[in-house]
Amino acid sequence: MGVLCFKKAIANYLLPYTSCKEPQLLSLLRVPKRQKEGQFVLSIPKLLSTHGPDPKIQQKPNVWCQEIAAKIQPTDNIERVSAVGPNLHFHLQQTPFTKSILQQVYEEQDRYGWAHIRERFGEKQPTVTIDYSSPNIAKPFHAGHLRSTIIGNFIKRIHQIMGYQVIGINYFGDWGKQYGLLAVGFEKYGDEQLLKVDPIHHLYQVYVKINQDAELDPSLHQKANNYFKSMEQGDKDALAQWQRFRDLSISSYETIYHRLNIAFEVYSGESQVSDYIPKVYNVLKSKKLLMEMEDGALAVDLTSFGMDPVLIQRADGTSLYMTRDLASVLMRKDKYAADKSIYVVGTEQQGYFAQLFACASLMTDQPIDQFMHANFGRINGMSTRQGTADNLTTMDDDHDDDKGMADGSKENSDMGFIADQLGISAIFIQDMKSKRTKNYSFAWDRMTDARGDTGVLLQYAHARACGIERKADVTMTKDCDYSLLKEQEAFELVQTISYWPEVVQNSFNTLEPCTIVNYLFKLSHATSLASHTLRVKDMDPALAEARMLMFWAARTTLRNGLTLLGIRPLDRM
Repeated sequence: MGVLCFKKAIANYLLPYTSCKEPQLLSLLRVPKRQKEGQFVLSIPKLLSTHGPDPKIQQKPNVWCQEIAAKIQPTDNIERVSAVGPNLHFHLQQTPFTKSILQQVYEEQDRYGWAHIRERFGEKQPTVTIDYSSPNIAKPFHAGHLRSTIIGNFIKRIHQIMGYQVIGINYFGDWGKQYGLLAVGFEKYGDEQLLKVDPIHHLYQVYVKINQDAELDPSLHQKANNYFKSMEQGDKDALAQWQRFRDLSISSYETIYHRLNIAFEVYSGESQVSDYIPKVYNVLKSKKLLMEMEDGALAVDLTSFGMDPVLIQRADGTSLYMTRDLASVLMRKDKYAADKSIYVVGTEQQGYFAQLFACASLMTDQPIDQFMHANFGRINGMSTRQGTADNLTTMDDDHDDDKGMADGSKENSDMGFIADQLGISAIFIQDMKSKRTKNYSFAWDRMTDARGDTGVLLQYAHARACGIERKADVTMTKDCDYSLLKEQEAFELVQTISYWPEVVQNSFNTLEPCTIVNYLFKLSHATSLASHTLRVKDMDPALAEARMLMFWAARTTLRNGLTLLGIRPLDRM
């Protein structure tokens, strides 16, 4: 059932004409760029470059394709085969294909797209840790944090549906010199009254001011270092103030995560790895990987990776980000024994993570490819230190009034919830519609434009499809007359639905959410085109049943895609 049975039928017809085995042919069958070019295409140059010379393909690829196309006769599954240059295009029989795809969606429902994948691991379920969001304490959750939070949540969800045991970790920046600088700033600018009224906003203001002062007075950096050193040495007053600021910050973040429908298995932070820092030094020393610098600082020798040494202890004995990140690697190795570790952090940290993974591999004897940096570009125009970052809560509250769209249905609708979800959908889709590494500028007008490819459009498409199902009053059944779905718009919509499992697999391979987003736009446009000409309500019952199943399958696929992206699909707007 589904696409696979048709791909196998094609592979079986090709087996006598090539030296490839069935799995090899299945892996080479691709969806053409344009739907009119058929349902699958086989590139002979790709076949030869992948598997080497084939004794059964002696002619030039163009000639071989023409000969094979002439030999393959119509079957129950294949309508015709055409040769286009060095490629074979396979056009499938419409009714069997339509029946197979729609029945697959009917059977799998909210598992459509990955139901066939989860069993691949057998009894062993691999574990992956995903490190994402990770804001610094005492700073607002602003749009600059969105990329890690949204992309990390997607990476978590797609690993879950692929059968992994996933441990999502929010690893707070709650330690180090940057906190020392905040403490120095609070001593100078802190106001207990303002802290009680709006703690995060006040701490953020303090942080911006002290950074501005430090640009003019470098001695403030030394004071910050000294303060942090006192924390590492267990100063009770310094640690008590740190704990208070940390608790206030986490409480604020949790409100945002709940609103975004995002949850973590573990809340952690740099402060919680202190017991493992001595272990880092001991392991690296035992492996003869530590080297002492001229000023007495300690570094890891990365010669084996062709890299310069990387510092893990300052001359004054304090730890660095690298030290604490290596300590967290050891801690997670003990706790989770993960098969894969993914860090969702900006592209500007690419060099740092190359060093971290090299150190981690040497320290743990794990292959370096078990560590992955899922990097992403910047949101332009936002800086925490300069105070130009917009607070996400304020942004969403300010703009969620103007995103309402209506399909004429007002019953049982919570307009506040709908507006909130539309705002979140708009933010998520703008962030994920381009490749991870691409920078973008945050723009409310563009992301909420109902005429463009936006999160608002996708939510409207889903709500409209739900409205059709409610109003048509047609029985949903898989035992309908599929031959009635003969229009070109119907076949193109079914084709688009059929792409979904391959889209999911491709997105998982690259960890690119834009693959999902752009597919959902294509699906929504195909659904809209079909719904303009293929009426359901008040039609002949047999025709209405077939069309209803088709539109329901499209809506189910759209719902699965939105959910995979971390978006709550709206049934009404």
